[in-house]
Amino acid sequence: MTIIKVVEPHAILRLGLLQLIANVVPDVKIEGADYAAMSGASRDPRDIDLVLLSISPAEDTNHLIDAALHAYAPRSIMLLSDHHQLPGSIALPAAVCGYVPKNADPEVLQAAIRLVLAGGTCFPLRKQITPEQRVRPSKRPDTPGPDSKAQEPCQGKLSLQAHAESEMLGLTPRQYEVLVLLARGYPMKTVGRYLNISVATAKAHTETLYQRLDVHNRNAAVYAAVSRGAKLGWTCIGGQSETSGR
Repeated sequence: MTIIKVVEPHAILRLGLLQLIANVVPDVKIEGADYAAMSGASRDPRDIDLVLLSISPAEDTNHLIDAALHAYAPRSIMLLSDHHQLPGSIALPAAVCGYVPKNADPEVLQAAIRLVLAGGTCFPLRKQITPEQRVRPSKRPDTPGPDSKAQEPCQGKLSLQAHAESEMLGLTPRQYEVLVLLARGYPMKTVGRYLNISVATAKAHTETLYQRLDVHNRNAAVYAAVSRGAKLGWTCIGGQSETSGR
């Protein structure tokens, strides 16, 4: 049985998280706790698979991580934060395998938990603006859309993993790039800016990828892709962590 511990100091938020991830994986036991529960002298003797640890600017994050390790000795810790970016002052031990902002779409949080439980790491928002983490545009031209004049020639090409995932999902490279940015919660205007296309073209690609994935919205598209094995730019399951040595 998979055991997940949700550490959130606010009771209402903790209850919401417990309900949100109740069925994130089969045969799972999910328990809630506040910060005070980690201050006990004895460690939980069970094998805790994942601690979902809520962090806040008002608390010492390094101290909270140490407390979670001492109290539960989990295989993995995922940080849930008020901020989009992971503060540079945080020293991350090997057990910290994920970081997700609290305003992320529910399906994104669920997908991130599945990735971490499967042995991967998930820092999609920590490195999203670096060349290594962002999906490079493809050399292949866009499929003409309603605003094709705004489209510009693409530079570079998708990574091998991204190319394989786009084919697996039945998407063109550009549609896959749009899906990766949608999975990070970006609005359509930001998607267009990152890919150097108009908002109208980004919307056209979005509608087409929805049709190909047989879904009707962003959340369902992310869930459909991840459930089929796509990582959408996150570190490969079972692969070398891109954040090793952090």
